[in-house]
This record gives sequence, structure tokens and C-alpha cells, in this order.
Amino acid sequence: MTDSEIILCSGIKMDKNYENVLSYNEEQMVNLCRQNAIYTGNNYKIVGVRENVINISARYEDCIYANYIAYKNKKYGNKWFFAWVTDVKLLNPATTEITFQIDVFSTWYSRFNLNQVFIEREHVSDDTIGKHTIPEGLEIGDVVVSNKEEVLNNISNFKICVALTDIPSDITIPSGGQNINKLYNGIYSGVYYVACESSNDATQLIKMYDELSMADAIYSIFMIPSLFCELETHTWSYNNFSADLRYIAYDTESSWIATGIIDRPDTIDTYTPVNKKLFVWPYCYCNVTNNSGLTVPFKYEDSTSFNDVTNKTCLTFFLEGAITPGLSIKAIPQDYKGLRENYMYGVDLGKFPVCSWNSDVYVNWLTQNGTNATLNVLGSTIGAISGLATGNPIAGVGGAIGIFHSMHQFTEAKMTPDQARGNVNSGDINFAYSNSGGLSLYNMTIKREIAKSIDSYFSRFGYKVNEVKTPNLNSRNKFNFIKVGGMDELVHGNIPANALEEINSIFRKGVTIFHNYNDIGNYTISNPIV
Repeated sequence: MTDSEIILCSGIKMDKNYENVLSYNEEQMVNLCRQNAIYTGNNYKIVGVRENVINISARYEDCIYANYIAYKNKKYGNKWFFAWVTDVKLLNPATTEITFQIDVFSTWYSRFNLNQVFIEREHVSDDTIGKHTIPEGLEIGDVVVSNKEEVLNNISNFKICVALTDIPSDITIPSGGQNINKLYNGIYSGVYYVACESSNDATQLIKMYDELSMADAIYSIFMIPSLFCELETHTWSYNNFSADLRYIAYDTESSWIATGIIDRPDTIDTYTPVNKKLFVWPYCYCNVTNNSGLTVPFKYEDSTSFNDVTNKTCLTFFLEGAITPGLSIKAIPQDYKGLRENYMYGVDLGKFPVCSWNSDVYVNWLTQNGTNATLNVLGSTIGAISGLATGNPIAGVGGAIGIFHSMHQFTEAKMTPDQARGNVNSGDINFAYSNSGGLSLYNMTIKREIAKSIDSYFSRFGYKVNEVKTPNLNSRNKFNFIKVGGMDELVHGNIPANALEEINSIFRKGVTIFHNYNDIGNYTISNPIV
């Protein structure tokens, strides 16, 4: 039979295991073969085609270095076939036997039609931060602090609050300073609360009551943020004693006393990742602690807060407080998990110090027994870290399975510092050492070394998506990784049945599709979204 054509090639860098393939149509593949040809035959006589063997009228020395073949035989129409050369044998000085294995992917790629199937992994076409959060089950190691923000951390903004059961008429209060009441946060209180400007003013006030033989009217003394206090100062006096005071201002049902904001970091332990999934839990998140034994992780991807000053996504907390000895303050996340004010995820601050003074047995007892309540983080708040280790990202991905095992999570990272695991009454200590018992916001990230490793993994194999969809095989500029789940059949079309089954098996195993021959095997190349 005549009018057939064959192209023998050398140095074609595609593997028979289909780890890497090309998204070339038939014409592009033929051009690639011609560019790498070591022998071409036109209008030659094929002695026979049987069980992937072709006898060609070519010298052995012209064929021995061939590793790839393209051929067209009029017996099969005008279709080009592409194959790997597996053996070259000398039959006689003018005839060489070529044994080959059909490259089904390249041979039939031009006829691919795609179904909707379950996609386990792929290179996504939209890498917006927070869009992809399905756990990968990768080893993340320990975590480090990226930066820290404090709320209520300035000790100079605290006053000494005195709770009084009575205000004797003997104390002189200037006109306009008589409007103190017993309604705080919409709740009636049996005592009056006043805030002393300084420790000397508190001492002066105590002495006034001692002089009036009313020391028992001083019910409690504790530290309070000045945000609870009126701006106006009232001077109380009796005989030679004088104290500058501010009245507790909040008598509404809700007392918004402070706001805390922390921006999502731009790097992961100084490393700037290519893949934005590294900016979500558990690779990047915020630990919120009351510095008294309670630490709760928050996810930036669950926040819709935006810092207009820095133009960054952030976590925003507002602090509400109620007047009690030691204060009750709760930090409430805003625009978190779909709620404008999400009280379910509120963090209780540690109690502020309750002070001691002479002649009050109750406060001494209260101080000795501690009013700094400690709370444990609820497991349902964010979810156990170990729950993120479930699932196998690329089970059965051929040669990639070994890569997965080296990346898989074998240990659980500590998401919160050790102090958060105990019931430590540390409010007074924190206050004394300038933490003020307030709220601390810590940006936490995995270490740079781990971040680089995971980033390389994502660049190579994309993200776990676990979604029924039609994949885009050309969503990236350089290459796309696709892995189909189960026994789903991604490809259909005018393709022989045995070739079609092999092609679908390639996608079930997981395959990297390169879009330019010169890039094959280069997984570190920049691969932006098309």
C-alpha cells in the first residue's frame, strides 16, 4: 500500500505514564514531530501494520535513536497517529522494524468532548482569597506570630472606680454634679459608681467616708477604662479632703466602649505565596486572646470587614461592657460568618483588678478568691484542628502519591499558645505588666519553610475542589492539573472505545496538561490564570 507518511522523532520529552501531556491539536503535534524528525518517509510502502509494529523502508542507522513516531495510513483515512517508539530492529539493510505504543492522549485530543464529572483537584480559574477553603490535609507544622494588635492596652486610660452604697449630704458637690444615678446598661444597681482621676483622689474619697464614719458605704473599688467615664470632672470635698471624680456615663442598654481591628497579613512569615489559599485557615488566621486564659481562632475568610484606611480585609471587634466589680466586657466580631454582630463568637475579657482598702472585709475576700473568670474554648467554636487532617487530596495520583505522603499531616499543629489550655487566673498579672487585661489580636501563620513547600505543592497539583463540574483544561497559561474522582468519565467523542477508556483512566489518575511543549516538566514556571 502506498501514499502513507511516517515521521520518526528523537528527543520528544513526553512520558508513557501520562504524568505530563500536551494540549496540542493534530496539526500542532505534526509540526512538533517534524521539528524533531530524524527520518521522514513520503509515499512509501508499508510492509505491514500488526500489533503496533511497522516495517519501513529505512536504514537501521537512521532509525535507532527514534523515541516517538507520527504516521498516517490511508487505510485509516487521513488521521494522524502519535506513538512512543519502544523498540527498533534491523530486518535487512533496507528495512527496519519499529515497535511502538500509541499515545492515546495526543492522538485523540482534538476530538475531546467533556462531561460534567466529580473533580477532586484542579488548577482553579479564580484564586480569590477565601474562595477555596476545602481542607487539604497537609502537614502545616507549628505556627508563628506575624503581627499583633492590642485593645485597651494603655494603662494611662484606666481610672479607679469606687462603688458607693450612699452619698452623704455632708460632701460638697458643685452645682451640675448631682445627676449621678443607679442605672447602668439598662440595669438597676444598688450602688453608685464614680471614677477617681488618680490614686490620690481615691485615697481622698476613702478618707472623706472615714471622717463621716461611713466606711461601710464603700462597697468595692476596681480598675475601669476611662471610656466608661464622663469627660467632665466633678470635685467632691469634705473638710480638708477633696477628690476629682468622673461619673460612670453609660446608662443605656448597650455600651460600645472600644473597637479592635487587625488586617489580614500580606505575607506568610515574610514569604509571599503564589497560591492565595495560603491566606486562609489553617495557614493564616487570627488568634484573639483575653490574656487571662482564653484564646479563640478567627478565620479571615469568614469576615466581610474591610479596612478603608489600609484597603485590606480585616477582622473587626467591638467591645461592650457592663458595670460590675472587675467589669464584664465582651469582644464581639463584626461582619463575621454572615452576621453584622456575631455574639455567638464573642470573646469574654478577663476581669480587671479589684483593689483592696482598709476596713472592707468583702472586697478582701473577693480579691483573695479571684474575680477573673476563666473560660475554655468551645470545640464547636471553630472546629478541632484534627478535623482538618481528614481526606486524601490526591489518592491514586500515580507518581504523585509519594509526593502526597510526604506532604500529609502527621502531627497536629498548635493553633493557640500553651497558656490558653490552662485555667490560669492571670488578669491582675496582665494588668500589672501593661497588658491591662485587655484584648490582644495576633496574626498567626505557618512558618516560611512550610509555606514555601505547600505553595510548591499547590502550584504543581492545584487545589482540592470536590465538585461536580466541567473542568477548564486551559484555565492556566502554562499548565493545568486535573484529577477526576471515582470512575467518572470526563471525555467522550468520536474516539475508539479502548482509547476512550484509557484516556478517562488518565484523568482519574491525575494528569498535568502543558500548553507549550517547551515547558513540559517545568513546574516552577509562572502559571497565571488565563
